[in-house]
Amino acid sequence: MAPLATLLATASILSLLSIAPRAASRDILPLGSSLAVESYQTNILQSSDGTFCCGFYEIYTNAFTFSIWYSKAANKTIIWSANPERPVHARRSAMTIHKDGNMVLTDYDGTIVWQADGNFTDVQHAQILNTGNLVIKDSRGNNIWQSFDSPTDTFLPTQYITATTKLVPTTQSHDPGNYMFRFSDLSILSLIYNVPQVSDIYWPDPDQSIYQDGRNQYNSTRLGILDNSGTLASSDFADGQPLVASDAGPTIKRRLTLDPDGNLRLYSLNDSDGLWSISMVAMSQPCNIHGLCGPNGICHYSPKPTCSCPPGYVVRNPSNWSDGCTAIVNVTCDHYDHKSMKFVKLPNTDFWGSDQQHLLSISFQTCRNICISDCTCKGFQYQEGTGSCYPKAYLFSGRTYPTPDVRTIYLKLPTSVSVASVLIPHSNVFDSVPRDLDCDQMNKGIREPFPEVHKTGGGESKWFYFYGFIAAFFVVEVSFISFAWFFVLRRELGPSELWASEEGYKVMTSNFRRYSYRELVKATKKFEVELGKGGLGTVYKGVLEDDRQVAVKKLENVRQGKEEFQAELSIIGRINHMNLVRIWGFCSEGSHRLLVSEYVENGSLASILFNGKSNVLLDWKERFNIALGVAKGLAYLHHECLEWVIHCDVKPENILLDQNFEPKITDFGLAKLLNRGGSTQNVSHVRGTQGYIAPEWVSGLPITAKVDVYSYGVVLLELLSGTRLSELVEGSGDVHNMHWKAVRMLADRLEREDQLWIDGFVDLKLNDSLNYMQARSLIKLAVSCLEEDRSKRPTMEYIVQTLLTIDE
Repeated sequence: MAPLATLLATASILSLLSIAPRAASRDILPLGSSLAVESYQTNILQSSDGTFCCGFYEIYTNAFTFSIWYSKAANKTIIWSANPERPVHARRSAMTIHKDGNMVLTDYDGTIVWQADGNFTDVQHAQILNTGNLVIKDSRGNNIWQSFDSPTDTFLPTQYITATTKLVPTTQSHDPGNYMFRFSDLSILSLIYNVPQVSDIYWPDPDQSIYQDGRNQYNSTRLGILDNSGTLASSDFADGQPLVASDAGPTIKRRLTLDPDGNLRLYSLNDSDGLWSISMVAMSQPCNIHGLCGPNGICHYSPKPTCSCPPGYVVRNPSNWSDGCTAIVNVTCDHYDHKSMKFVKLPNTDFWGSDQQHLLSISFQTCRNICISDCTCKGFQYQEGTGSCYPKAYLFSGRTYPTPDVRTIYLKLPTSVSVASVLIPHSNVFDSVPRDLDCDQMNKGIREPFPEVHKTGGGESKWFYFYGFIAAFFVVEVSFISFAWFFVLRRELGPSELWASEEGYKVMTSNFRRYSYRELVKATKKFEVELGKGGLGTVYKGVLEDDRQVAVKKLENVRQGKEEFQAELSIIGRINHMNLVRIWGFCSEGSHRLLVSEYVENGSLASILFNGKSNVLLDWKERFNIALGVAKGLAYLHHECLEWVIHCDVKPENILLDQNFEPKITDFGLAKLLNRGGSTQNVSHVRGTQGYIAPEWVSGLPITAKVDVYSYGVVLLELLSGTRLSELVEGSGDVHNMHWKAVRMLADRLEREDQLWIDGFVDLKLNDSLNYMQARSLIKLAVSCLEEDRSKRPTMEYIVQTLLTIDE
């Protein structure tokens, strides 16, 4: 362990040097002072050597994290964030180091989003060091808190990797990914694939023993470090042999990052152009990363890493392969008949792990009979020669390529599924064009999961990782919600007593929680002030004990039992986006079913557009911002949410406006929640609002997210015209015929070169604030949303990007 000891000693010296007293400068945040989000571009901390900056970082319009980033990189590279899963608003948010010494991040409404953990006494200031470490120091120069102790997705040189630290990748939606980098229970520095159904190590190679992988097992030290020369050392590395960067040297700025694709990469910064190159990678074969192609998906090379579905399966979400594939025909144990099942042979293929059994020296026929007689068996792996049999409970971590020990998967499918014309995924390094869905399309425009290989001057290959723009949507405060639901799913003792007895109750009240019916009766003064009434129930204004104003909705005609209701609420409670009404909690007592949400000051868009609400006139900029905000909220529900949520009732009445006229969609998730890829589920019992429902709804076709796109198109035209779409066309007929007439009329006018007709279409109240070019583009976008053929309608992700382009 000599090399590790040397590295740790060197790191200790560097650490001592870094905390030497220094005169106050812009790398220091004094006690009692703040960094405000409004001046995020100038009011920042910067390390004395200029390498690192610390402050508010705009991840999306009006959405900020408090982060540390490499300031000299071409695209600012975030290496730590206090609130990666819970961005704050662009107004009144601040990071403050209080006089009691604690450093606290607050949102626009004063909500504490994050705070440093520790015992803060005799605090002098916070400081960003040349190492990229944000520290809180006392009067003796000691670090009493440091960001190095709570990394996000990156380790920096001289930062210790300890038993309690871990890296979790940040996805494009800024929620935690499915991977972790940390010491395992056996004290082995590991990469771990971690989802509810599966948790297993894929680095070091699980097909080899710990010692074959060059690791020492059961070493309780659990300590690693990346030094300034690009050497990664760890207490479990056999004979102290470290991993060394291809460009090892002391003057290069580096970072060790766990990327969203599950690979651990060491990046080196080129000072001349500010670009990163990869000088070390944990997984040289990307298909060995577990779960890369999602459940049931298969990773192969043709010649680039590629994701495909096996016979009998189709992709869930072509834009995100981590969702994997779903069976064309879903077989349940309730109607299982082994005589109606068959097996399809997949040569040189393995779904690693999830084995129901490991049977040795048995015949192929015996292995087959074991799987076909068990309705839960998805297939089996059989190794000729050894007679090893592995029936599979799940199909994760699929990969196909020749291996020393020949592996073959026999996939169980219903006999009714035809696979005669289906290509079986296989690896072929001579393929010039991938045959199937390329993994490079997994997050097109977001991140390239498999960077191209470039040759350096020294002949060593480096991966080059390109970042595109980050479509950032708000996500949940995972730790708070999981904590809350631990109590929600417990036996009801009496809701008030249960919650009040728990330590930390005051913290939980500002997040998703359960309320007693008595609390809500008191908050609403016996449901005195009615805010509105809709198909789902009546909404009342209330004030909680902490003086928060809320809207309390009494849900009517709720058919679900308590368990089903709570299961749906467990999804809705995790949804968090600035353009969605925040759900604070719920009540489920006896026959009472209530939702508690934030109170939105300016009421609904419908009340302003159609009901002549006094003293409120929306100018062009505000209307455009409303169109963009609603699109962002729906895009989050459709594409970025933990569960795929179709709203099913998008209309101006369900779009609320806050005091800054920022739109917030309400009543989401109450109609029906669909699993990703579950577009064929029957939601016919859910009814939208006449005038906003898509044609396929009334024709009985399966409901997909495109019904919300259609409704959004209607809302967009009404936002522009200031009147109901059904009133824009003279004549009579059913709603969809009226819509079709309006769409044809607008499509014909869009073909004209003049713009005079726009004046006659848009709301007269816009006066001189109208932007004709933007208005024309919005009308064109709305027409595309109202296509009768839903396959021709754009996705909400595309709509957001189009609006952002129009805005620019």
